[in-house]
Order: sequence, then structure tokens, then C-alpha cells
Amino acid sequence: MTALTKVLGSVTLALAACTSTHPMPANYVPAQAAIGAADAVGAGNEPRAALHLKMARDAVARAQVLARQGDDHEAALTLERARTDAELALMVTREANARREANDAKREVERLRRSN
Repeated sequence: MTALTKVLGSVTLALAACTSTHPMPANYVPAQAAIGAADAVGAGNEPRAALHLKMARDAVARAQVLARQGDDHEAALTLERARTDAELALMVTREANARREANDAKREVERLRRSN
């Protein structure tokens, strides 16, 4: 599944949730999209990022409960935390990938130097 497909799927689910009896705050869709983006880059496979991704998902679940209870303000704040955690998971994953690529490039340069 491509990254775009995952993100679009998350946004579709988010929009479907917005049609429930008590609507979610406006920042529900951005939080879900951030989670989808983190998933798409493999945040679940990077231990440090996986923790933040789990925190984001847990926060969304908590926000859904708060919204159903009519506490829209607290739900919106919780969704902001979820979005931030998901974005952090995304950044941690990108940083880990960049480090791996840099280390691979360094090893390749060292190998080329030894072969000359």
C-alpha cells in the first residue's frame, strides 16, 4: 500500500467519524492525517517513533471519548497532542532513515577508498 493510499484511508476514516451523533472537533482530521503519514514512513518499525505513534493513537481514542461526552475543548486539546506526537513520530523516523543512509554512504566511501 502506498503512503498516499494510507493517508487517504486515514482521512476517509476521520471524515466518517465526523458524521457520528456528536461531531469531532475540527482538528480531528489533521491528527488522523499525521498518524497516517507517520504510519506511511514506517514509524511503527522504528522503536523511538513507535512510542510516539502509540501515544498519538491513544490520544485520538481519548479525544473521541471526550467528544462523545460533550467536552469539545478538552477533546480539541487532546487531538493537538495527538497530532504533535504523530508529527514527532514522523520526524524521528525520517531522522533514523537519514542516519542509516548517511552511515551506508560513509561505509561505501570507505570501501571505495580501500579499493583504490
